[in-house]
Amino acid sequence: MNRALAIIIVCCMGFSLFAGETVKLSGQFRHRYEYSAMDFNSDTDADTYQYLRTRLNIAFNPSEDLEAFFQYQDARKMGEESNTLTDASADNLDLHQGFVKMKNLFGKPLDVKLGRFEAVYGPQRLIGAVGWHNFGRSFDGMIFTYHTAMMDVDFINFKTVENSDDDLDVWVRGVYGNLKLENYKTQAFYLLDDERGTFGLYAKGQIIPGLSHETEFAMQNGEAGGEDLNGLFYAFNFTYDLNGLKLSAGYDHVSGNDEDTEDNEAFNTLFATNHKYYGSMDYFLNIPVHTAELGLNDIHVKLSGLSVAGIGVNAAYHIFTSEFDNSNGDSDFGSEIDLTFVKKYNENVKFVGGFSMFMPGDLMSGDDNATWAYLMTIVNL
Repeated sequence: MNRALAIIIVCCMGFSLFAGETVKLSGQFRHRYEYSAMDFNSDTDADTYQYLRTRLNIAFNPSEDLEAFFQYQDARKMGEESNTLTDASADNLDLHQGFVKMKNLFGKPLDVKLGRFEAVYGPQRLIGAVGWHNFGRSFDGMIFTYHTAMMDVDFINFKTVENSDDDLDVWVRGVYGNLKLENYKTQAFYLLDDERGTFGLYAKGQIIPGLSHETEFAMQNGEAGGEDLNGLFYAFNFTYDLNGLKLSAGYDHVSGNDEDTEDNEAFNTLFATNHKYYGSMDYFLNIPVHTAELGLNDIHVKLSGLSVAGIGVNAAYHIFTSEFDNSNGDSDFGSEIDLTFVKKYNENVKFVGGFSMFMPGDLMSGDDNATWAYLMTIVNL
């Protein structure tokens, strides 16, 4: 892998000397220090971690209708190599993205994207790139995009599991329709993840000057794990923008499983970027596993766009409850406060820090408040 990457870098640097704007090299260095005391037990010592992600990007654009992109990534927890002198195996080196995109295929309003790439749809509540994560998410597959005057339609086909027996392969297939409305974003979608189907609507736009909304609704049916599915998800969010200072309030509902019915009503958030929505401490990153299929209600208030002494400040407060009680009659997960601070050093460098506190309810495994903090350095090259 090291030799192959070195050859690619050298070749691209050579090409760039002769190709002008055809070949572009870029990259990113990201380091994050984390302080974690998240087990709801104040007698336990906190843990600290350092994460490092290094990316090299190679873009090739020989014409307006053809694009190739390669993104190599080394993502590691610092200090995890067993020997600083002899461990040079590059276990964490990966092709994060490697795809070709062709536009106006055969003169038709049809684009195709083929290879390995990040996929982001809507607000990433079902399919997202999970950029916060040290690895991030990539899919192997293809996307066909058909353009009309009223709508762009994406037909997606991702393979998530390859097996020697084709009957055991797992595919994600679906359709996303994006209506072309001025100052308004509207999507209708259907996803088939193996035998689980998810369909719904997404809309975002301005209600009156300064006040906007974001709404998403989805239902799940089909089968997973030998159970028939009947899940429901919806989210409402309203944002008031006062000259860049934004105040948002909203409510998310992710259905849980009613044990008194034959179907499984627990909604699965599939490939979502849940870090964006259900608290920075990621107690609800994998739904419905992290909610024990009880469902999740999230009432949240957020403030963004505040600047103090040249530092951007964002704040969020969540109240988490379950849809169904557990065996003890409990339905309170707890509440979380998230603070984020952003300081730009120059055009290429910025620092992002954060502090979070979770006040546990009866559904969490402890009585003490949990805390978490981080400091992240991002350098774009």
